[in-house]
Amino acid sequence: MNESSNHSVYFVPGLSRGLRVLTILGDANQPMTLTEIAKELGVSRSSAFRLVYTLHQMAFLKEGDQKHTYTLGARVLNLGFAYLNQQPITSIARRHLSQLRDDVGVSAHLSALEGQDVLYLSSHQARSGFVSNLTTGTRTPAYGSGIGWCLLGVFDDAELEAFCREQDMPALTEHTPTDFEALKARVHQARDDGYVFSRGYLEAGGSSVSVPVRDNTGRITACVNISGPDSGFDFDRIESFYIPAVQEAALRISRELGYAG
Repeated sequence: MNESSNHSVYFVPGLSRGLRVLTILGDANQPMTLTEIAKELGVSRSSAFRLVYTLHQMAFLKEGDQKHTYTLGARVLNLGFAYLNQQPITSIARRHLSQLRDDVGVSAHLSALEGQDVLYLSSHQARSGFVSNLTTGTRTPAYGSGIGWCLLGVFDDAELEAFCREQDMPALTEHTPTDFEALKARVHQARDDGYVFSRGYLEAGGSSVSVPVRDNTGRITACVNISGPDSGFDFDRIESFYIPAVQEAALRISRELGYAG
């Protein structure tokens, strides 16, 4: 939402600070003390206490394992899943992902681009032992994975360059593009091929196949991928079996979104 001319009248600072507490704790990935939360917020300890107390009473926060620490509560998770479940594409994709998972024997996922991240909207874990550590709600840096390169195909070069300027791009593996030109080459290749086969691109020992999903305008709106440990794939069948299977699932989802291409 664009900032209103009456921003100072409409904006509620207390609500903003409360939501920032949730963001701070989410980014921290570990419990924090009241003093640490106050420091991150830039407010007094007493102000932070009132915010934390309110969020704790509403079950958005809970006490950490260590005394006098706090972490996100179950109600945040409930909101997160409610958000994911309200995205129409997750409902459309569910049966197609389940079928894909059963066909290929490894985990199948649906992801979307959110800010600088790949957000996993839906995850169907393999019924075999070849499960993926990427589950619903997981976020990964978009610049560093085959899924991200597929999703970033929605950008033109100027938009992609702006995307790179907004963040640091440290190497995650030896395959990671760490600047605009390297990422542009990856995104263009993904766009030309219509898929990305990744072997160790995001982490060693893991492989995936990613294919973009398009909406009724032809715009890339999501990505279907299969992933798992290398031991879950027959690498002699990547082009003859795995890639076509993922392409077919992505196309079926795209068709239900109105894509006619």
